[in-house]
Amino acid sequence: MKNSVEITVRYQFLRILLMQAAASGIALLFGIVAFWYFLNMSIVKEFLSVIFMTVNFAMLYSSAKTFAKLDNKPYTPLKPNKMKGVMFGCMVALVTLIITAAFKIMWLKFGNDTGVEGAVPAIINMLFYYWSFPFNGILGLNAGRFMIYTVPVMIVVPIAATSIGYMAGCKNFNISEKINEFMYEKE
Repeated sequence: MKNSVEITVRYQFLRILLMQAAASGIALLFGIVAFWYFLNMSIVKEFLSVIFMTVNFAMLYSSAKTFAKLDNKPYTPLKPNKMKGVMFGCMVALVTLIITAAFKIMWLKFGNDTGVEGAVPAIINMLFYYWSFPFNGILGLNAGRFMIYTVPVMIVVPIAATSIGYMAGCKNFNISEKINEFMYEKE
């Protein structure tokens, strides 16, 4: 990671987008390698999707929390702003909406019951599947159609993750320490 003196807001936003892409990649990798057999089972598929969404949430949360901690350092030019955490999530949600809209438009223009025709539609199709893989179990994808209730979920998860993560970093809140207080007996 860059020295916090060199960190810019643009770097932070790009890093959050990279974390979303990495979370999607991890979900895709585990989905294809470890859980491929279960991806066709209806109840298990939804359960795996919840696990993948949790991983997605955790990765965005930890990045936003790290940026808030770095923004609190006295030697950095950036200052903490609670709206920045919301804006991180809004940016991921905006990219998700753009990819989803491109996917729907592409299926309307170039799709049929067997798939899509053309190189660009195929690339958009793959990009959508990659970006939205943590939500794959609840999407119910079928020939370019998906459950409409998943779009708000795909928007809320990154906004909630980055907002909560950034606020936790601003307040120096560590959830593992709080959990350990309840797990271990005090002397």
